[in-house]
Amino acid sequence: MSEQLALVADHDTVLGFGSLGMDCYVAETRETAFSTLKEIGPKKYAVVFLTDEVAGMLGEELKPAMKKMLLMKIPSCRSRKKMGLEEISNIVEKAVGISNIMDKV
Repeated sequence: MSEQLALVADHDTVLGFGSLGMDCYVAETRETAFSTLKEIGPKKYAVVFLTDEVAGMLGEELKPAMKKMLLMKIPSCRSRKKMGLEEISNIVEKAVGISNIMDKV
């Protein structure tokens, strides 16, 4: 498996992450997001990050891609949905055990 990271996002978010050494792909429409996932699927990235906007555009079409690659949703720089932020927060809470403490209260 490759050690590289990829990002599929809107243009503004790609500009922010491009300097980190990630392979970045701009996807402003549902069609470009779908074709980009098809294109990068065989490249076997360690992790492919998607902004919450791109994930929302793809909807149910993400499920087959999730079987082929590790996808992680992140918030975009222009999104107000914060879908990715909630997912990251849940992962961190489980990792440090905070969710277990909160469940007992």
